Amino acid sequence: MFEHLLVALDGSPAAERVLEHAEALAVAFHSTITLLRATISAEMFVAETAGGETVVGEVLATVDPTPVLEADRTAAVDYLNGLAERLRRRNLTVNLEHPPGPANQVIVERAAALGVSLILMTTHGRGGLGRLVFGSTADSVLRHAPCPVLLVRVTDNAEATAAQP
Repeated sequence: MFEHLLVALDGSPAAERVLEHAEALAVAFHSTITLLRATISAEMFVAETAGGETVVGEVLATVDPTPVLEADRTAAVDYLNGLAERLRRRNLTVNLEHPPGPANQVIVERAAALGVSLILMTTHGRGGLGRLVFGSTADSVLRHAPCPVLLVRVTDNAEATAAQP
C-alpha cells in the first residue's frame, strides 16, 4: 500500500516529529523511506541577496553564491545522514534527497519523479490570515502532490517540548 514514503524535513526539531509516523508506516508496510531536505538554489540566493528585486546579473557579478550553496548542501547531507542512521538501525531502507529549490516545489517534483506512495510532513496548522501572510509549504504540497499527503500538526507547545533535552 505505502511502498515508498517521502519525508519532507527542514532541519528543525518540529519537522522531525513526523519521523515516528514514517517509521511506524515503514515497519508496517515494509516501505522504503526517502528523507528530503530542500537546499538553497542559486536563484533563491540571488533573490535573497537582491532583496527580491530582479538584478541577477548585478548580484552574481558582486557575490559568489558557491560557498553558501555548498555549505547549505553539506549541512543538509550531514543532517539527513544523522536521521537516516537512526532509521537504518531499525533495518529500514532509507534514501536521501537534498535538491535545490523552494521546498514546496521540490517536494512535489521529487515525489512525482520517485513515484512515492505517500508524502509525510509537519505543519504549524496556520489557517486564514496566518496562511495568507506567511504562506504555507504544507498547503502548497497538499494542493499539488501527485499522491496522498500525511500532515502532522505541530503546535508551539509541542515545538518547545520537542526542543527540550
